[in-house]
Amino acid sequence: MSERLILLTNDDGLWAPGLSALARAAARFGRVVTVAPDRNRSAISSALSLHNILRLHEIGPDRHACDGTPVDCVLLGVCEVLDRKPDWVLSGINHGFNLGEDVFYSGTVGAAFEGRLQGARAAAFSIHPSGSLEQAEPWIGRFLERWETMDLPSNRIWNVNFPKGEPKGFRLTSQDSRAYHDLVERRTDPRNTPYFWIGGDAGPTYAKAPGSDAGAVFEGFASVTPLRLDLGCPETLARQADFDSAFNG
Repeated sequence: MSERLILLTNDDGLWAPGLSALARAAARFGRVVTVAPDRNRSAISSALSLHNILRLHEIGPDRHACDGTPVDCVLLGVCEVLDRKPDWVLSGINHGFNLGEDVFYSGTVGAAFEGRLQGARAAAFSIHPSGSLEQAEPWIGRFLERWETMDLPSNRIWNVNFPKGEPKGFRLTSQDSRAYHDLVERRTDPRNTPYFWIGGDAGPTYAKAPGSDAGAVFEGFASVTPLRLDLGCPETLARQADFDSAFNG
């Protein structure tokens, strides 16, 4: 059997400490090849650079910087850098949580989804903004040792979040919900022209529902959440008679 091929990326940029920690944890399990943005590209979700050229620079052996998005990095890694499809695509470790609805905005999670679309087993990793990468790193190793024993359907990824301190263990969790405060901040430049910052300093408030990702990490556990690419609504699809009455009656 050939050596496992592992593609790494993130949305914090190639020189982010979290990416280095993830590379060290993954190195035990195969050949690690990193293709990551050349700067911070957080909160860019699954964006593709359809109208811009992309440049790829080899920074060192199996280490590449791309001036595109995290999803661009996965595509270039799969199509241009690697000589075959990767077995794993790992994204992170993101500086800050990706809990609840954060996953819809996250470039970290978007890159993992793209890895799954390209046929690889994929996971996204994030940590408390003040969390210890040194403490999280061995827990990523534990996760990677075991995740192949629990297979997921073809359109699923794992979203893993680590608490501030040493985890008490892993918890299988659902998505929480969260509310942001000061979402749009208006300021004025020296020429008295208004400009805006999206995302205030107060941070989100999580519901911390029982069994949720936020509930787990704030109780000191590493949350492990299966996410699906299929955003369908089966409970509504089951209401065929109601639909026909409303739309075709």
